[in-house]
Amino acid sequence: MSSTQNHILMEIEPRMITLGAANGPTVHRLIPYAKKRMVGPFTFFDYLPATDFNESQGMDVRPHPHIGLSTLSYLLEGQVLHHDSLGSKQILSPGDVNWMTAGSGISHSERVPEHLRGKPHRLNLLQFWIALPKDQEDREPSFKHHPQNTIPRFKVGDADVVLVAGEAFGKKSPVDVYSKLFFMDVRLKPGQTFEFDPGTDELAFYIIKGSLKMDGKTIPPDDFVVLEPDSKLKVVADEETQFMVLGGTAFPEPRHMFWNYVSSSKEKIVAANDRWIAQDFPQVPGEPDNIYAPELKVNPTPMS
Repeated sequence: MSSTQNHILMEIEPRMITLGAANGPTVHRLIPYAKKRMVGPFTFFDYLPATDFNESQGMDVRPHPHIGLSTLSYLLEGQVLHHDSLGSKQILSPGDVNWMTAGSGISHSERVPEHLRGKPHRLNLLQFWIALPKDQEDREPSFKHHPQNTIPRFKVGDADVVLVAGEAFGKKSPVDVYSKLFFMDVRLKPGQTFEFDPGTDELAFYIIKGSLKMDGKTIPPDDFVVLEPDSKLKVVADEETQFMVLGGTAFPEPRHMFWNYVSSSKEKIVAANDRWIAQDFPQVPGEPDNIYAPELKVNPTPMS
């Protein structure tokens, strides 16, 4: 079946979520959403707009657990310190990618780097969870940092494209993904066009700044647009615009989600939460101040 152009399934407005302490950063949460819980294997998307913090503010997310997913952090401005239960300790800088695979279980914290503590600083960050295929959910946890200069950058027509993860336009990112997906950072100048045909894969895009015209409709910033299956994307920039294009092949079976866990099995989520509460879960070395797990009173939410 050939793709048709720009058929919108839905437009999702972000929910505002505060991370960490009461004075922590406010992020824009796009998915999961009640009517669209996944786009391809992407189960979670948070965006922290460019934010200026004073000396006492900033990201300070205490250790917390994950199973059954990979996390992808892509930084536009500032710095973040990642620390996990494997002992990985890595500062994320602009253009870098951190890819952490939880598999059977990992915990991590995300904090202001020591050299920025007590100083004004700025942060602009995108974070995603990507569900693992069923046969990879229990794999050994791992962490890989990809510096900015290792991430493919190229032109598609007039568009400047960064292929953050996955494959597109005959290129492949070095990030070790475990399912068919794509995630691109695209920049256009006024009047320029970007086209992308994902075939049968699911596709969505999110405008960081600027605006796009699509079939005569203006798409504003902070709008998460999910296209119908078998659609291809064609957009024209009204002004200088930066936007993210993401998606991939949908899984054949649903995923369940509770707190920081994603799995094809409700039982695995319940077991992981019990392990975290009992402190029988991989711990971040030297960081005893864990986030306490919420009580699991109901079945984990199914995602599809």
